[in-house]
Amino acid sequence: MKVIRLIISSFLIFVFSCNEPIPRKPVFISSHQVSKSSIDRNKQLLEREEQLIEQLILKDTLNSYVRSSYGFWYYKSLVNAKPGAQKIKSGETVDFKYRLSDINNKLIYDQTWTDIQTTVVDKEKLFTGLRSAIKELSEKERGLFYLPSFLGYGYKGDLDKIGPNEILILELEILKQQSNP
Repeated sequence: MKVIRLIISSFLIFVFSCNEPIPRKPVFISSHQVSKSSIDRNKQLLEREEQLIEQLILKDTLNSYVRSSYGFWYYKSLVNAKPGAQKIKSGETVDFKYRLSDINNKLIYDQTWTDIQTTVVDKEKLFTGLRSAIKELSEKERGLFYLPSFLGYGYKGDLDKIGPNEILILELEILKQQSNP
């Protein structure tokens, strides 16, 4: 009797275990939902960064800041007194030097302040904030720029000294401006 039960049990297990596996249905998440949550997260991040920058600007009673159409705040610490000085345009060759600090004014990259760099504006790879800040100055001008993270190195950082979503303070001096034919 026990043998018959054992044989029947084994047979039933064998029959039912040979069934095809039932595939799971995919979970559908619309790309619209993902995009919306990403947009909301970025809006909150930008709002928080703007509040921090505005607090720093309010503490600085000596300088008058301007909000750029590029999305950053700046003031000129050295203004070209030459009449008719024009802002730098795309395609011009520029000699400049710059220095980067974090929101707490801790120097991140300083060696570039002593090194003169040359670039053709919008033709070479510079991070967005630097490229845009150059266009706000003219020859023999210096400025201080508060750059939100999306104009710096964004959500990734520079994979070295600049962390993710870090607000940057850029000191920039334009030494020479030259139009290209």
